[in-house]
Parts: sequence; structure tokens; C-alpha cells
Amino acid sequence: MELWVLPRWGTLELMARILLLMQDCERRVFVGQQGRSAEDERVYNRRWLITVIGGPLLAGVLVVVWMFMVAQRLPTELATHWNGKNEVDGHPSLWSMAAMTVALAAGTGSGISFLAIATRSQNLLIARIGVGFGVGFGTGMVALMAAIVAGQLDLVDPSAPALSAPVMAGGLGLAFVAGAAAIWLYRPGETGRAPDRHALAMNKAVAAMTGPLAVAGQDSVVRGETMAVKVSMARWGPIISLGIGAATGVGLFFIFPLLALLGAVLGGVIWIFTRGTAMIGPDGVKVLAAGFYKVMPLQWDEIKRATVEDIKALDYGGWGYRINGGSVGFIMASGPALVIEAGFHQKFVISMPDVKTAGKAAALVNGYVHATTVKS
Repeated sequence: MELWVLPRWGTLELMARILLLMQDCERRVFVGQQGRSAEDERVYNRRWLITVIGGPLLAGVLVVVWMFMVAQRLPTELATHWNGKNEVDGHPSLWSMAAMTVALAAGTGSGISFLAIATRSQNLLIARIGVGFGVGFGTGMVALMAAIVAGQLDLVDPSAPALSAPVMAGGLGLAFVAGAAAIWLYRPGETGRAPDRHALAMNKAVAAMTGPLAVAGQDSVVRGETMAVKVSMARWGPIISLGIGAATGVGLFFIFPLLALLGAVLGGVIWIFTRGTAMIGPDGVKVLAAGFYKVMPLQWDEIKRATVEDIKALDYGGWGYRINGGSVGFIMASGPALVIEAGFHQKFVISMPDVKTAGKAAALVNGYVHATTVKS
């Protein structure tokens, strides 16, 4: 055990041993990252998602438990917000304070970390920084709530509440350490994937104008049929809209309570663009976000052709209604999509629930384009 007898070390030797230990850990983490399979990579990131969401949430719950343990030493109404004149203008109950603590813990830093992990394919370094910032920010917000309450323990003058400086300083230090550790420890691997072979085969079938799929599409055009395809983010739509709306509302509450209503507005707007119906018919192509808000309207004389592609959402800027360079998309997930080429080298991308539906939609679009060209 001589290795851990610190008094026998000099300062330089201690620093050298710490550096060697860090380098050894770095090598082990890097080798582990390089050797992960695709399934191991999914499991790795799933565990990190659980950690970055559950960690701040657990910290928030522990702080809430502590709040109720010292409830008898607190005033009936807690001060939570000070205006520009340093006057208290927010007095929630302890229950409201507890709810805000949990919401901030789970909805701010965890949300940032979740987005960083979800978008890691764009840039691995930015993903690591995002995870670290999210963990640090979530920890810092929990520390802020703890400092607000700690500053009002056994308060002699109820008119002069203040933050507890020691608790805030300690919390910020812990937030910095947790964030730095997350940046150093989180090592995602590359997320590249080969195009789905079923999508490639379906696209080849769509391109064969005399094939059965193309003929079926042309028959539907003769009958003037309209195809409606419902697409959505499934369970992620409500989770994302509710999470971002709640985090925004809680954050704005501390600036001005009425501004918290903007969180509900933002959540509603996001929800609208997490589901919709793609309409393909005699009048052209359009998408009805949430079933009523029209986006991406296209007339047949604007469209050149349609294909089926296996897309990655982040290649088009993410999920929802996206405008990214020369592309416009209504993208609900990575996977099969109807890709429409229009004038001026524009691409319109619409997520499809499966490859078969994407093939039928592309064949119908090409059928209407062909009919329009013949009439012209």
C-alpha cells in the first residue's frame, strides 16, 4: 500500500503520478470506444441518457427531501425572486418550491444533455461539450434552489431574505466538477450507417416506369385518387413538446411569473410540428401539420420526380418542420422518406411510416408528374 502513502511523495512526483493515472484512464476509455459494436454503441448512449436524466432528477429529489426535513425552520412563504430594486416579488409555498426544484432538475440540464446525445452524429466533440454543459447546468440549478432555501433557514428578519453564499459556492463548484467529468468520460463512437437495402430496392422499383408499382400509381392518377399518409414522432412528440414547454415556462417564471405562459405556447407550437398528414392528390402535394396547418405546398408543374430514400434526420437539421439550405422537410424520424425534387435544385423531404408506404407515395407522385407532362 506504499503507493498511497502521500507524505512520502514530493509535489512533482504526486503531479506526475496523477497525470499518468489520467493518461491510463484516457487510453482505456479510448480503446473501449474504438472497440464498440453498433449494438454496444446504442447501449452505451442509452445508459448515458439514463444517467444525465436520472442524475439531476435524483439530486433535485434529494434537495426536496432536505427542504421538507427543515420545513419548520423556514418562513411560511419563501422568497424566490428579487426585482431590479432588490425587493422580493415572488413568494411560493414550500410545495411550489419543491415542484420547481424537480422541474428545473429534470427539464433544463437534462434536456440539454438529451439533445447533445441525440445529435451526436453531427459532431462528437460538440456532443461531449453539450453533455457536460447540461450536467453542469442542471446541477447548478439544483444548487440555486438549495441556496435560496438555505438562505432562509431560521430567518430573523423576514423582509431581508438572501441566498446562502456557502451553499451556492459549493453547488457551483460541484456543478463545474460534474460537468468537466461528464465531458471527459462521455466518449460516443461514430454513428454512421449504411442505407437500408429495402429502401434501395423500393426506389429501384419506383424508378421502373413499366413496373407494377409505377403502373399502380398511374392507375390511381387516372381515377383522380388522393393519398393521405399520417406521420408523427409517436411517443416522442408529446415528451419533447411538454419537456421544452415546461422547462421554458419554469425558467421564465423566475424572470416574470406571467412569462411562464410562453412555455405553454412554445410547447403547443412544437406539438403541432411533431405530427401531420401528407396529402398527394390532383391538386398537388402538401403536408398538414397537426392535421390543419398547411406547409410545403407543391403544384405538379413544380415537381420533377420523386424517390424513396433512407434518411438521417440530422442530415436535414433535425426533426420537425425543417428548412435547411436547399432542402425543406417534414421529418419525424430517421428512416424511409418520400423525397421530391423540384425546381432550382430544391428537395422536399417527408418522413414515411414504412418503406412500402413510401414506395406507393413516390409512384403516385411520379404518376401525376408524368400525366401533367403529357398534358403540357
